Amino acid sequence: MLEVKNISVRYKKKIVLKDVSFSADFGQCIGLLGINGSGKSTLLSTISGALKPESGELFLNKISASENRKDYRKEIGYVTQENPLIPELTALDNLRLWTSLSGKELGRCLSEPPLSMLNVASFLKTPVSKLSGGMKKRLSIASVLLGNPKVLLLDEPFAALDLIAKHDILDYIQYYVRSGGIAVIASHEETIFDYCHKVYLLNQGSLTDTSLLPENTSYIDLLRSTLCEEA
Repeated sequence: MLEVKNISVRYKKKIVLKDVSFSADFGQCIGLLGINGSGKSTLLSTISGALKPESGELFLNKISASENRKDYRKEIGYVTQENPLIPELTALDNLRLWTSLSGKELGRCLSEPPLSMLNVASFLKTPVSKLSGGMKKRLSIASVLLGNPKVLLLDEPFAALDLIAKHDILDYIQYYVRSGGIAVIASHEETIFDYCHKVYLLNQGSLTDTSLLPENTSYIDLLRSTLCEEA
């Protein structure tokens, strides 16, 4: 189980996350909803262990992020929005930076299920600078999954992707969750939340379980209400 307990993060005098708590069991997908600047990326960075919270604690299977940082972080895979790839290198060489597997072993791994679902093997020899946005996103996800993380964090994984890329990535996320992984997804794509076991609204640093809100409240209405609050 992933446990986020009373996490608070401050940038200078601005409180970005305020006493945020939630938990997720293995085999669950969690959605994070919020307008730009609401703190979704900050929350994912904190869960990944890359950003130290001002207060609160993180646990994965009772492993404390503060007390056993190395063991905690090795179980977390974080796919950032920016696709941190090296443009001059091929897709294969970028992947080699994340694994000790040989090129042959890596190619076989990517050609067989489940990673074959991302269709990365077809462009391994192509420089990243020549890849489409969808190919880069597939590659970023594959590089993280080579470490077999128990938790997969995704920040806007469908941004600027075509329908085929979205479909393939969503298929993999569903497979990952069905196989017992935990996925936490921050997205503006309303359809992704249909596949989430729980959806949380992040607004002014606080997290709200949307299942506790009035029935028939749409996600777009929730976002519009947060804009009104900030106006």
